Amino acid sequence: KKVLAGIIMTTVKEKAYAKINLYLNVSAKRTDGFHEIKTVMHTVSLCDDIKVSVAPSHNTSVRLIVSGCAFIPTDSKNLAYKAATLFLERIGKSAQVTVELVKRIPVAAGLAGGSSDAAAVLRAMNKAFKRPFSVNALAALACELGSDVPYCVIGKTALCEGRGEIMTPIATKAHLYTVVAIGNERTSTPEAYRALDVLYSDFDGSVATDTDDRFTAVMNALSDGGSVSEGLYNVFESAVLSACPAARAIRKRLVELGADASMMSGSGPSVFGVFATEEGARSAAEALCSEGYNAHFAESV
Repeated sequence: KKVLAGIIMTTVKEKAYAKINLYLNVSAKRTDGFHEIKTVMHTVSLCDDIKVSVAPSHNTSVRLIVSGCAFIPTDSKNLAYKAATLFLERIGKSAQVTVELVKRIPVAAGLAGGSSDAAAVLRAMNKAFKRPFSVNALAALACELGSDVPYCVIGKTALCEGRGEIMTPIATKAHLYTVVAIGNERTSTPEAYRALDVLYSDFDGSVATDTDDRFTAVMNALSDGGSVSEGLYNVFESAVLSACPAARAIRKRLVELGADASMMSGSGPSVFGVFATEEGARSAAEALCSEGYNAHFAESV
């Protein structure tokens, strides 16, 4: 392997932004074990901080230092660690890499925190090594790490299909003011999909999900800058919310606090509310925090 030459130490900082799903539907089970999805993802300002330091070395080593969360792994089980390793393997170079991660995005919450961390590491590594990958090539590399990671490499607003890796950027005039909140619950994405399979008869068509009316409403709102609240849809709510009383309570409370609409993000159990004004959203986030929930004001990035 070639050693990174001419660089004593390179440090790159990146923000790892959370995503919310404005629309999320599942249409079929795939032969590869995944599901066919159709989702509109939107990046919001709630974020983790990533700092990647790269030093030349004849042997590759990756060290992950995490603050803000005591229970996530810091070895090869962590997607951010895997991202650094994969990047070096793919460019055929060795280096000593230290990834410092400050967690703010709730874990196992449907906000793509782990995927966004991995994407931020890929972007940072790409900068440190003088951009050997284009943005699209980096997103393609990200597919090897997880279904949400390619989207998180690029961010903004996008229609994601297939496993989530087929992305179509959406030009939008909408700027969302949201509150993202979670109680003390966590969900497992594989378990959520298994619950969906039972509820929708393995997606054989006998039990209908959304008819695409709400997808059309969300897309129209994004294009003209209107409110997305009429179109919000998440098929996972039907399978997950019944087992998550805190998520149900937050969903109801957000509307009581003035949200135009509230919905679970991803496979949950995080819930977000969409507000007409920044002031309304900030006030609601403060109220939820005072009630003991982990709540954050977040706006479009």
